[in-house]
Amino acid sequence: MKRVKHSKFKNTGILFELLVRQITLEVLNGDTTEKAKKIVSEFFSPKTELNKELRLYELLMKEKYNSESRAEKFIDTVNEAHNRIDQKQLHREKYNLIKKINESFNMDEFLSSPISNYRVLASIYKIFESKKMNNYDIKDVFNSKITLIESITSNPAVKTQSKKDKLVESYKKQDKDLRLLTYKILVEQFNKKYSNLNESQKSLLKEYINNLTNTTGFKSYVENEIPNIVKELKSIQSKVKDKVTKIKLAETASVLSKTKIGKSVSDNHVSSLMMSYELIKELKSKLWT
Repeated sequence: MKRVKHSKFKNTGILFELLVRQITLEVLNGDTTEKAKKIVSEFFSPKTELNKELRLYELLMKEKYNSESRAEKFIDTVNEAHNRIDQKQLHREKYNLIKKINESFNMDEFLSSPISNYRVLASIYKIFESKKMNNYDIKDVFNSKITLIESITSNPAVKTQSKKDKLVESYKKQDKDLRLLTYKILVEQFNKKYSNLNESQKSLLKEYINNLTNTTGFKSYVENEIPNIVKELKSIQSKVKDKVTKIKLAETASVLSKTKIGKSVSDNHVSSLMMSYELIKELKSKLWT
């Protein structure tokens, strides 16, 4: 019996999530090519088999039941619905989707981003794929089904849904024009709130977002920025006359210079850099006025 091997670049749920992240990066980086957006529009339109499969992935990810028996019946029902998808057409669409992604992005970097609920998405893929095999490892597929049942019956997901999740669900139910208006207002509010950021702060935020797909690149960026910030703080310190301010600047520079980055950059590191940029900005404005 053969194990059903999970393929990250053939998993419709994972590919869609990664494309949505790329769309976010395109917006933040001002990328007018909109490669990811065009791919989603082309391959996940309502009439495609890929879109039908994605809907089934989302059902298994989002629906919650209080009993294991109901969860199992729900999984079986979704699996039956997957049988009604045109498998040959689905295979063609997925092949062309992967080809398009490979032409548009570096596939290794595209797939390197960590995926939330990876285990559940992989289990869904294995259950769907097992139907195509005559002699698969029953225990392997059974374990995938158990993973899904545990996910669907997890009580915290039912009882402690956050306000943020409720807002997102409410947003999804709005008609297209209202969603566009809501999005426009959110963008305007964001621009208004962060209009005072200088170029260093904006660059840091952009690199922070890019951390979703390139953790190594972001770590290098932060490690290169710290010495620059320390140098600028010391430069300002030499021009400041107030003794208390001089001491605080010296302490800040000392702490930053001793900062060590582990395998990845933490939120605390980002906050420290943002506050240092803000301090430099304020002190410079006082020195030059």
